[in-house]
Amino acid sequence: MKKSSFLNSLSIAALFSIAPLTTDLAAAQCVQIDTGVQISISGGGPAQQTNTVDMGNQNSCGRNATVTTGTQIHVGPNRAVQNRSVRQSVQGGERSLRPSSYPVQIQVNPKIHVDNPADRLNSINNPALRYREQLRLIE
Repeated sequence: MKKSSFLNSLSIAALFSIAPLTTDLAAAQCVQIDTGVQISISGGGPAQQTNTVDMGNQNSCGRNATVTTGTQIHVGPNRAVQNRSVRQSVQGGERSLRPSSYPVQIQVNPKIHVDNPADRLNSINNPALRYREQLRLIE
């Protein structure tokens, strides 16, 4: 056996023996993920969108994960009011192998408002439409 192939085999064997230890350290964390999308397509002005997320945990927990998702979509002429409230709690699980294991917390919460001018034309608040409605009532 050549010296270089022996060293290559030894390097690969060393990687396989270290990999389980590295993955165990990475998996020992608590992971909390929240994704909440709020979308408003309206001509009634910017949407009132609130998103409150409370992520509670014990700093010593390990190998636990929580995931919450939510989607709110409003399409129409009126101004949207979208409120979302989430509370996550992680407790227990295996203790981490690392002395200072803090939870990994990820929040992705986009608030999207798309102005639709056509809604303003179709709204009952449009004076031309109100006049047309009054004429129709008289007939």
